[in-house]
Amino acid sequence: MPPTSDAAENSTDQPDTDPGTQPGAADSKDEPSTEPDTGETEGKSVSDPFPPHGTLTLRALRWGGLLGAVVLAATALMLRRELKDPSSLIPSKVSVLTSCMIVGGVLVWPCLTLRGRKGPILTTVMITVMAALGATMSASLITAWWNTYQETGFSVLFLLALAGAALSTTLFLNVVPLLHYLRMRSIAVGNSDPDDPSRWAPLQRKTGEKTDKGFPHYERIRVPRRTRAYLTVLVIAPALTLGSAITGTWALINPIHHVIAKAPADSSLAPPTSLAPKASWTKEISSTELTTAAGAGGPILLTDDGIMALNHKDGSVLWSYSRKQAIFATSSSTPDERRLITSPAGKYVATRILLPTFVVSPQGGQATITLVFDAQTGRIVFERQGTGGPLQLTDSAVLDDDTAFSLTDGAKMWTLPGSSGASYSGPAGHASFILKCSKEHSDEKATTSVHRPTVTTTVFPQNDPTTEVKVPNILSELPSEPNAFDNSFSSFINGWAARYTGETDTSGHPVAEVISLDALAKVDGADTTSFPLGATSGTNTEASYLSGSIVTYPVISRDANLPYPPKDSRAATVFDPVTRTVTPVSQDRSLAGARTGIVEVTADDGSASAALVIRPGDGSPGTTIPITPGSTYQSSQKLTDTKNAPAQPLSPRDVSSASRVKAVRTPGAVVAILNATDTLYTSCGVDSDHQDQICRSTYRIFGVTGGQK
Repeated sequence: MPPTSDAAENSTDQPDTDPGTQPGAADSKDEPSTEPDTGETEGKSVSDPFPPHGTLTLRALRWGGLLGAVVLAATALMLRRELKDPSSLIPSKVSVLTSCMIVGGVLVWPCLTLRGRKGPILTTVMITVMAALGATMSASLITAWWNTYQETGFSVLFLLALAGAALSTTLFLNVVPLLHYLRMRSIAVGNSDPDDPSRWAPLQRKTGEKTDKGFPHYERIRVPRRTRAYLTVLVIAPALTLGSAITGTWALINPIHHVIAKAPADSSLAPPTSLAPKASWTKEISSTELTTAAGAGGPILLTDDGIMALNHKDGSVLWSYSRKQAIFATSSSTPDERRLITSPAGKYVATRILLPTFVVSPQGGQATITLVFDAQTGRIVFERQGTGGPLQLTDSAVLDDDTAFSLTDGAKMWTLPGSSGASYSGPAGHASFILKCSKEHSDEKATTSVHRPTVTTTVFPQNDPTTEVKVPNILSELPSEPNAFDNSFSSFINGWAARYTGETDTSGHPVAEVISLDALAKVDGADTTSFPLGATSGTNTEASYLSGSIVTYPVISRDANLPYPPKDSRAATVFDPVTRTVTPVSQDRSLAGARTGIVEVTADDGSASAALVIRPGDGSPGTTIPITPGSTYQSSQKLTDTKNAPAQPLSPRDVSSASRVKAVRTPGAVVAILNATDTLYTSCGVDSDHQDQICRSTYRIFGVTGGQK
């Protein structure tokens, strides 16, 4: 196959021998000359060089085109396995052009082999048509690759491999007519004769002698070492060049931009237990959605562009991760399906990214990538492609779908059986996982006059998935309506859960306590300490998530004649996992029992303006952040909450995308968020798939550090 097959077996190319001094040695790379014939040989002059000028180069390029086409086509077939429907990515014109090249090749081949002498015009037309078809096909594939990358952020190397195969095939189809043209310039050379430049076998020359049977005698031409090296380079050049271009594209066109923190964030930070009177810093972010989580080193934000961790002191970015055109999936069991999940101690934060629909998924469905970051540095400690499913974090392991992995070394720990029915996503225990939360009908069948919503939670140690423990009477969220039983979810905060003890207070109301999930899962060495919460009618899951505390409702009557939920029934008791204290809301100065909203305030000049306020449950002033007039889409009068009273957070059913303000308690700072745009105007036209595009909002973020003494 290599061009060196054209070299003579008895070549003078030996060590310490100058091929240029040998008879018949080439005067140039592409013109190995023959020993002079004695007179005319079948119409060929003794002065004509053999092989003709350019023959060896064209023969090498023919092999190079064929080799490149085979290698790149095989590469494309291998890359094709990563795609569900590769044909949907290929432009329709490529199929037409391919058919034209095949038909053209079939029609041209008899013309090349059967007809005698050909003129340069016909050869030029053949080459021009094939080159135009091949170049157009390659350009279409490269354009399709670029458009797909711009739309999805996914580099489909399959398309580039096809483009490379098309270019190599074009080279092959262009060289073949040229070799036949060299043959047809002389009527003395027949098709497939030993000295035919277009033949695939090693090229030979006539010696001017006859064999014993009277046929012309041929001998293999001799090619110097330097020429053979040159021809070998030509053979591998197409595959090597195009392959390097694809590899370089894969390395340089990277949709991921990842910046790791120069130094780990302070892990000794504690969430504020009280609120400062004003914000210490402010920051603006543009995104259609904004998710906030509490990492061990401070606030972590998820926007349309990616994840960023902020410095609690000044709001500067500690680390960030972005992926072009990424769509972050919701994987939480909470009602608003948050897109960030933290480990109980906040050391790790996880998210999922939806891959394009044309990417093959291991188990079927839409493929996803699960990412787990070190919350203090931003370093990726776990990455896996899958199909979604449950996503949980302990302090040292991740449950991704049905398989658990260590966050220390990434090693696989175990896989749940297919019948396990795992469904819960979110924070788990410090060393235990949650299999699922099942709805209980205790509230529905209860004879008591107050609400008692509960779920049965199945837990197990992270090192032993076979040791399942069903824990009944775990407090859950209030139902959406007085007689509904639709809220089968609960709050697990920093590895703690609330459950009814089975006892009642002096009024006959059910009493609850807080206990660690590890204790419920019977993890060896787990802390079994419990803390009483008093009488309650469930957990406020929204307030619990935002404050990083377990916040319970007061006792709420089941009387259908009373307003539901009753006024001022948002919170009664707060358990702070950091300080391990239980505090009535009326004495709590933190975010847990506070109300957040926008109220109208009077400026120094007597004019009315708006302010974002956080008012603790103990009645202290809390935090007031003035809103500069004209800095929001709506006027100050339209920004204020109903009756000029801060309303957030209420309960999950009252939290929607139209909520303008929110506050989240994180280590080192309380982060208050204001949506400064029109929350009701969401459509910004349609995209290429005729889907509505959601407008980006401007989120103004305020950092409230420290606290009142």
